[in-house]
Amino acid sequence: MEKFIALSNPSKKVLQVARMSSTLPVNVLILGEIGVGKKLLANEILPNSQSFKARELEKLILNYKINLEEYSSLILYDITEVLNKKQFLLNLKDIKLVVTSTIEQDDYLSNFPVKIEILPLKERVEDLEELKQMYIKEANKIYDTSEVDNDIKVDLSKNGISLKQSIYKTIALQSTNKDDVMNILYNYFLKELQKGKDYKTLLGVFEIPLLNASKKLYSSQVKMSQKLNINRITLRKKIAQYFER
Repeated sequence: MEKFIALSNPSKKVLQVARMSSTLPVNVLILGEIGVGKKLLANEILPNSQSFKARELEKLILNYKINLEEYSSLILYDITEVLNKKQFLLNLKDIKLVVTSTIEQDDYLSNFPVKIEILPLKERVEDLEELKQMYIKEANKIYDTSEVDNDIKVDLSKNGISLKQSIYKTIALQSTNKDDVMNILYNYFLKELQKGKDYKTLLGVFEIPLLNASKKLYSSQVKMSQKLNINRITLRKKIAQYFER
């Protein structure tokens, strides 16, 4: 099971508070953006507890489909999605709760003596680097490759979620061969043709990446024309068509 990464000083403090709160009979609120590790930290506090999406648990309670007496502790995700928080938390008053939220709202704060806020990954440099290397290693194993540029451009818009997606996508693309590309294009063109797209419309799907790649590799249109073995006038028309609109 994945563990909460805590190599940066802010994360070390967060983890310390989390572990201390695991021994206390108090409710804990974990705040942070999507993908910062709220679920992982919740599991550090209550490693053996059942977890629910808060709204799903609310539905189970309202429909009498759960016996709350069976639980002494619970992990609940996205507490803000609950419709009637006052009644919901009243039903859970005898259970130790660790809940997560992306935003802070006044209508439930009084029920959580301990509040832990996790910073975005861009503010946790050591954690970010550790996660990046971990995901590169995982992706290399999955795609059976080691020829990966460590200067991968990562996406941190959703913190760990988008970080992992961007690394996996980059390595997947770097490890593709001609047959992979042909199969991808075949399936794409099949769907687009079924939608009524024609040859002229679909031509840019392979011409634009080809031109972009040659623009990156070659310093001028003259060199591009020579390397692509294409007439310079035709090349200029293509560049104007796709890039100078």
